[in-house]
Amino acid sequence: MAQAVNLPRKRGLWQRVSEFDSRHPLLWDLFPIFLYSFFGCIGAIAAAVGQMEFAHPWAQTVATFLFLVPTIWRRKYPLTVLASQVVPMAITIPLGITASGEGFVSIAGGLAFTVALYNVVLRRPLRMLWWAAAVTGLPSLVDWLVNRPPTGIVAFTVSGTLYFAFIVAIGMLVRTRRDFQSTQRDQATREAVSDERNRIAREMHDIIGHNLAVINALADGGAYAATASPEKAKEALEVIGRTSREALGELRRVLSVLKAEDPQEVELAPQPGLADVDALVERVREAGLPVVLRSSGEHWDLSENQQLAVYRTVQESLTNVLKHAKGPRRAEVSLEYRESGLAVTVSNTGNRVDEAGTSRGLAGLAERAAAFGGTMVAGPEAGGGWRVALWMPVDGRERR
Repeated sequence: MAQAVNLPRKRGLWQRVSEFDSRHPLLWDLFPIFLYSFFGCIGAIAAAVGQMEFAHPWAQTVATFLFLVPTIWRRKYPLTVLASQVVPMAITIPLGITASGEGFVSIAGGLAFTVALYNVVLRRPLRMLWWAAAVTGLPSLVDWLVNRPPTGIVAFTVSGTLYFAFIVAIGMLVRTRRDFQSTQRDQATREAVSDERNRIAREMHDIIGHNLAVINALADGGAYAATASPEKAKEALEVIGRTSREALGELRRVLSVLKAEDPQEVELAPQPGLADVDALVERVREAGLPVVLRSSGEHWDLSENQQLAVYRTVQESLTNVLKHAKGPRRAEVSLEYRESGLAVTVSNTGNRVDEAGTSRGLAGLAERAAAFGGTMVAGPEAGGGWRVALWMPVDGRERR
């Protein structure tokens, strides 16, 4: 039996970064400081070799600290972190050590503003961009007015606007990608929930419908035989008790999926399969419906879900005979194993009476068959009675 094979997809750089962030969030929070330390060491070595001197080294050290440390909380409080950059700017502007680009504090300020602005775009409502623009632009404008760097006002405005627009564009691209992925995950979750609900609904319909039909037939027969043959009535009651217990066990297993918080709490009793068809036919015979079971061909293995689909098809078909066929009736179940697939036929004699609710069960059978690339057709026979035919291809793979 061919089985679907899921090949592992190659992880991209973005996925690897996201996984690293999930495993080590603190390290990612500290990344700007690590990055600055790396380039700061290179700059310090270059300055030592070139015997360069920095103006106001202690002020630059304090300002660098105030620029970078708040970025640790940039993901949780991005706008606050961006606003906090005004504090070190209040130190650097009067001393003129940022506008000229002199010293290591300029790199720290640029890096801190960049990561803070990026996180505002990524994590806050877009209306906050006006505040972000004000917090980013006003200190820079004050710095330019106080220190009068060689750059003219036009060049200053254009470069600042381009810088702001570039960071916003990058943040919007990442934000759009995340929103799209979140929408996809939500859609997949809704589809999985819907599929599970449909599956449980089909299982409930098959379990309740079949067992109630058997119990109803046994109860009618037991009531009729109560006076004439007490032994027959007793046998009918025993079968009713056994059938109801089996139904309760199946329902408990299905419903345990809904109420269990821990997957280990789910009852893992095996789903009915081809090995249980004999017991199913025998139970229907006890309910008063003569059934003949035939099997031919060389058997090949079916998956558990395929076997469940076959079992439910036979169960629903025999249940419909019990519930809807009137007059003299009998049924035949045929399992024909072929090289290309399994043909399952359930036919019966007797006059079928259309009643509400029958089409729902047949639609469920068609869905089960289609899940494996198979087909299920049902309809009246020319000579009377009803016929259900299921085709399960040998290479059928469950489709989700």
